[in-house]
Amino acid sequence: MADLASPAFPYGQPRHLTLAPRGGGSSAGAAGRGFAAAAFAALLTATIALNAYRVGGVPIRGLAVIAVLGIATLAYLDVAKRVLEENLLLLGLAAGLATLGIFVSLVNGAPLLDVLRAVVEVHIQAAATIMVAAILARVAGARASAMIIVGVIGVSALVAVAQAMDIAAAWRFRRALGPLPTEAIEGLNFLDRRPVGLSFSPISLATHLCLALATFLAVRSKLRGLSSSADPLVVPAFLAFCAACIACATRSPILGGFIFLAAYTIQRRASWLILFLIVGAAVVYLAWPLLVGFIETAAPRVLRTDDNSAEARSTLVYYGLRLFADNPLGYGLTFAPMTMWQPYWADLYMMQAPQGTRENDLHNYLVNMVNIYGIGLLLFAPVMARLLWRSRATLIFFIPYLVHIFFHNYGPFYNDNVIWFVIAAIAAAASPHDEGGIAQRASRTAAFARPMRPIR
Repeated sequence: MADLASPAFPYGQPRHLTLAPRGGGSSAGAAGRGFAAAAFAALLTATIALNAYRVGGVPIRGLAVIAVLGIATLAYLDVAKRVLEENLLLLGLAAGLATLGIFVSLVNGAPLLDVLRAVVEVHIQAAATIMVAAILARVAGARASAMIIVGVIGVSALVAVAQAMDIAAAWRFRRALGPLPTEAIEGLNFLDRRPVGLSFSPISLATHLCLALATFLAVRSKLRGLSSSADPLVVPAFLAFCAACIACATRSPILGGFIFLAAYTIQRRASWLILFLIVGAAVVYLAWPLLVGFIETAAPRVLRTDDNSAEARSTLVYYGLRLFADNPLGYGLTFAPMTMWQPYWADLYMMQAPQGTRENDLHNYLVNMVNIYGIGLLLFAPVMARLLWRSRATLIFFIPYLVHIFFHNYGPFYNDNVIWFVIAAIAAAASPHDEGGIAQRASRTAAFARPMRPIR
């Protein structure tokens, strides 16, 4: 292969700066990268905020994903081919879960139309989102994609802060996007209100906050390369994350955040982080009661563990495990535990907050998944293990997310499509074919590599 010498690279173009993508063609130009970034931002915003809008019963965000996937595939065909090759394992998992879900559902006598609707809304939408997000992130670049994720979710968090401050315009703006999960906002005690930002619910917002933190830190970790030192922006990012979680009155992400910070401190052996943890804990312990007393005498929800929501968790998990023990095959894609409580009421009614079993899902991602798909999930254990092994370098940044979904009804292939945008951005940072990043690095390198004019 001929040496690609040029004035910018007099000794040949470095292999990692090659602008032609594998399989022929040319790298996307500035206009192409701009379109990819704009489409990435639009789809992410629609996935987060446009939950109520439907066309013919189909969510508008799902239609947008399909339409943009078609355009992106035609516009960036070479990138789409590489993305398809790299995501075959994840797409195969989506197909496998869909097949298993259909089988288990039909065995349990679920209506075929309801099963097919669930497959479209969960598995097909997830597969399409995986592809379109990966294509757009690869073209736009990992840095731009990460900034979009943090920016969009950051705006949602700011709206939540305004809602927490009881600014009426913030609530009206959210209502314009669709109905709130509960309209009894104005009758609630000030500290019991649950701001939602632009998301469907406060739990959705907390899920998105966990993913924004993971994106920011994981992409920075990838771009920093082999540096073993602690990232100096971990602490500011963590503090902003906690502030947003307090605004939406959700506890589990904060618990996960502290577990992450402790694990990260041990991994990076950062003495200054240890000092921050000690001093920070002391300040919170001393200052928080004063702040609460200044606002209101009652403790806010985010600090309480004696409310109905917290007490119901153990009851719901027990109920979910009983359901699984009675039917290890699973209940299928139409699983609705709040309709199955009667045979278990004799054991449940003496437990804490038993009413939750008659009104809510199980509030635990793992328990929900094993009840939907049953013991057949073990068939996919090797695939899941391989996917986790591939992402082992960045798994630590998902600790808040993992802790959060352990207490709620969100997770991959279960009420969460934002995670596919996050995975796409992180994968683009790790890819040698990050089109946007390559172009940006090449332009900077070329600027420094221009030959200097001789001094006369």
